[in-house]
Amino acid sequence: MVTSDTVEFDFETNDIKTRTGQLLVDNIEMYNCSQIDTFKAAVRFEGATKKHSSVTNSTFHNGLGWGATITNSANIFMQDNLWFNFRPIGVGIDFSRNITFDNNVVGNIV
Repeated sequence: MVTSDTVEFDFETNDIKTRTGQLLVDNIEMYNCSQIDTFKAAVRFEGATKKHSSVTNSTFHNGLGWGATITNSANIFMQDNLWFNFRPIGVGIDFSRNITFDNNVVGNIV
């Protein structure tokens, strides 16, 4: 799941449109998600700064790549999740602000 903000130009109306991403998930299971030998994680935030996102009470497991990555993003709440059997990174947070990562378990990262 990728969440991002972007800007696009509408050639028909000559307008600039802003697209904002938001991810709100609770009590889900994701199995075998993420791409091997890439940064394409099962849950990925890239440049998502405008809206609040929340990932709670969920399980993510058995991916061939990263579990979660948060890059250049803001206002993300992650609580009571289980991340296991990923490689080589379970959860990575880089160049981001206002991130809450509370009561999560990250394990068996190879």
